[in-house]
Amino acid sequence: MSGKGKAGIAVRIHTLGCAKNSVDAEVMAGLLAKGGCRIVSRGPADVGIVNTCGFIRDAKEESIGEILALAREKKRGRIRRLVVAGCLAKRYREELPEALPEVDLFIGPGDIPALPRLVKKLFEGGHPRSFVGTDALPEKAYRHRQRNSGEASAYVKILEGCDHRCAYCTIPDIRGRLRSRDRDSLLAEVRMLVRKGAGEINLVGQDITSYGADRGEKRALARLVRDLCGIRGVRWVRLLYLYPGRLDDELIDLVAEGGKVCRYLDIPVQHIDAAVLARMGRRYGPDEVWALLSRLRERVPGVFLRTSLIVGFPGESTAAFRRLLRFVHESRWDYLGVFPYSREEGTPAYAMERQVGETVKRERARRIQDAQADILAARNTGMAGEEIEVLVEETRGRSRAVGRHRGQAPEVDGNVLLSGYRGIPGRFCRARVTGAKEWDLLAKLVDSDLAPGILT
Repeated sequence: MSGKGKAGIAVRIHTLGCAKNSVDAEVMAGLLAKGGCRIVSRGPADVGIVNTCGFIRDAKEESIGEILALAREKKRGRIRRLVVAGCLAKRYREELPEALPEVDLFIGPGDIPALPRLVKKLFEGGHPRSFVGTDALPEKAYRHRQRNSGEASAYVKILEGCDHRCAYCTIPDIRGRLRSRDRDSLLAEVRMLVRKGAGEINLVGQDITSYGADRGEKRALARLVRDLCGIRGVRWVRLLYLYPGRLDDELIDLVAEGGKVCRYLDIPVQHIDAAVLARMGRRYGPDEVWALLSRLRERVPGVFLRTSLIVGFPGESTAAFRRLLRFVHESRWDYLGVFPYSREEGTPAYAMERQVGETVKRERARRIQDAQADILAARNTGMAGEEIEVLVEETRGRSRAVGRHRGQAPEVDGNVLLSGYRGIPGRFCRARVTGAKEWDLLAKLVDSDLAPGILT
């Protein structure tokens, strides 16, 4: 296997973690391809890259496991050079080079533009093992995103970093302070994604309601969303990761209007106990959460709501947990993710007293999951007979397909198992819900909409 030649250096990228990491990986692939490298999805390669997550313990362990797996491939000769990129490399830039001698190069998220040059140097000698510097990608890097043609759903990272400084979170130290991306650059990126087949645009960032705040702009997110909806070819716009205390009336009205904006909001409230929220550094209380839920359900009929919760945060008493469990039963979120608190060095919560034991945290998470499973089952069963718009993402033969409706975000909210579909992936169609199976909905294509749906 040659590191040079007409075919170019073969690079295999393994991406872990969140949607923001997925965007970074696509930028990475595009820049490498522009620099003469050849991106491969499997098999032997000249270079193996692990784009890591370093947010919480489980993510770190998964990243280390993937690095060691590629190190074994390197030992067997299936790859020649090993690169570790992303949040783990940035967070532990001092420790990792010594702990992982098998790795040839470490780079941080903001250093991706230098990757093509550094990869070439891996085969020339004299390169630095650690090249971890800036926090965020420069704006011009996004224009090189590489995606498979026909992928109908795309994430768009509208900002980088975060200014909230929650007591448990490492993101500000890894990704830096809030930096909103340039509006014109975002619009150009979405037009490019649409040309390559994307009809669903999912806006992501650590807190997208902060978009524009670093520039002193007000209501910047709502204006950006309206501009995105004006792009021909955009079918759905979905808002992910909204801070509860920053959802203003203009944004709520925009979601209520429907049209291209999905009536779906992802609002991580983290907890409902006032004392726990205060210790977390969240800038709202339980009354504000309940008022927001009431306002959203009153003003946005049919809205789908997702949240994330943390159990076992330091100082979470039995009574505080019971309040959280009761909140889950009474608030009836459509979708909910729950995570045992991860004690991360370098955060204020790490040194807090009254740490909760691991066994207790896991048991509390299980009880929340069980409660939410019942709520979701009732929600899905209640949708029987409804007609929905479905984005088809996979076909399975015998006129069967898998997709999602407007109330399901990619990867986390289940799927629509569709029958009667004879088209290709990446299209939208109309279907009628016939039942439910665990996390998924069962649906049948609406015959009268067959041609328009597939051709849309």
